[in-house]
Amino acid sequence: MRKMICGLVVACWAAFGVSFTPAAEPELDLASLNGLPPVYFCGEAVPLREEVVARRLVTALVKNSSLNSDFYLIRKRAAGFFPIIEPILAKHKIPSDFKYLPLVESALRGRAVSPKGAAGYWQLMPATARELGLTVNSSLDERRDLHKSTEAACRYLRYLYKHLGSWTLAAAAYNSGIGNLLTNIRRQQESDYYYLKLNAETGRYLYRVLAFKELFGNYKCYAPYLPQKVLAVLSKPVEDQVQDNNEDAILSDSFLQEATRSALAQKIDAPKGGNRTEDLPLPNAADVFRGGVKARLAEAGDLQPGQVWVFHLTRDGLADGKPVTTGDLLYAIVEDIDPQTGKLYLRAEKLYSLVDRATYNLALAAVDAATGRVGIKLPAVDQMKSGWILTWKVL
Repeated sequence: MRKMICGLVVACWAAFGVSFTPAAEPELDLASLNGLPPVYFCGEAVPLREEVVARRLVTALVKNSSLNSDFYLIRKRAAGFFPIIEPILAKHKIPSDFKYLPLVESALRGRAVSPKGAAGYWQLMPATARELGLTVNSSLDERRDLHKSTEAACRYLRYLYKHLGSWTLAAAAYNSGIGNLLTNIRRQQESDYYYLKLNAETGRYLYRVLAFKELFGNYKCYAPYLPQKVLAVLSKPVEDQVQDNNEDAILSDSFLQEATRSALAQKIDAPKGGNRTEDLPLPNAADVFRGGVKARLAEAGDLQPGQVWVFHLTRDGLADGKPVTTGDLLYAIVEDIDPQTGKLYLRAEKLYSLVDRATYNLALAAVDAATGRVGIKLPAVDQMKSGWILTWKVL
């Protein structure tokens, strides 16, 4: 994996016309990702042990820092705007990590407008902005007011978090819309952003946010992946703050296009005639996120009651107060198969710990990731063979 990530960094820089040939490849144990620091978004750990997650983060780091002069200017603007945004986030009890969203959405430009009509610092669509209490008409557009648009964005983020139970999913829904995200959760039976298969823009959205966060506050940890020229820009003290009245002139076209291309048609899904979003079956996040673990199918027995199936945990966590580790074995029994509903009921009784080299009693049940309820849809045979990932709830 070490060669893969280093090769990726070189390839990304070549795409920007930058020549980067390290004198000596650093000796980092990237096979276990010890070379990357732990990364969190709003207190939720990013699963960097997953190779694809680490690769996407490194790609976003390289791309976000690629245009040296532009990145320095965006740092200066953030130094002026973050002191305004942060207290508003705190007032609404929104984690401070969300201050990086407008960097991705608009490069902190009040006059930014996407091809779909989203505008302002937070790139709100007109209908969404009006539902959130902003005035948007031919004579006044409060999406361009930093204070008012941040207040509106906070109301929207609280709405998303209330229904999704995860700040990571709330950020993804901010980009794609809650309806689109819920459709993917239900169809894939997966409620973890890092394991969901989403459209390309939403799939890389959070990584771009994380890249800004890491480059602003933790860039020294990524020295092995970034050229010295970039590190020099990142370490340069921020001096004069950029004034908003010159916001469009100072950033290059390529940076502005990257900042606004992610603005999709956001909306609070409330179809006329009923079936409002709050009435839809949503992930039981209190159960799935606080008490659940995820495990990938390693060995499937026959599809009949009493058969034992073996799963590998896909990440570290807690189950019933006990620390569990990536790779631990979960022994599950096919408890029942309901042909009428097409549901499979799996129950785990034992877990083998790779750390302790011991077997522990642990009562878990496989749950539908979209609802948090026990019982999952019967998988197709080819899906099972490809490494089926299930969410497990402590009983």
